[in-house]
Amino acid sequence: MVGGIVGILICIWFYRSAERIKLSNPIQWVIGSVIVYYGVKAIWTYVILKPLMGGSFSGHSMTAGLLIEFSGTLFGAVAAALLHYKVMLKQQPR
Repeated sequence: MVGGIVGILICIWFYRSAERIKLSNPIQWVIGSVIVYYGVKAIWTYVILKPLMGGSFSGHSMTAGLLIEFSGTLFGAVAAALLHYKVMLKQQPR
């Protein structure tokens, strides 16, 4: 649930930033941000954590489930922020 809310906030952030710096198609930046956010989150969860946790990935406690969700959300948000600052803001028309 937290991941979905953060995903929506990232979409709003990218859309408003694209409009503010007058990029031609803000929707493509929103789509890109969603791909980066959920892509990094999925890679962290299923490619890195699942093999590390082994069998306890499927049958984990509530605390472990929250840590899995929050860590994936954090890494996805950091990746989206890097996309924003390192790529999107450099596309600003001069």
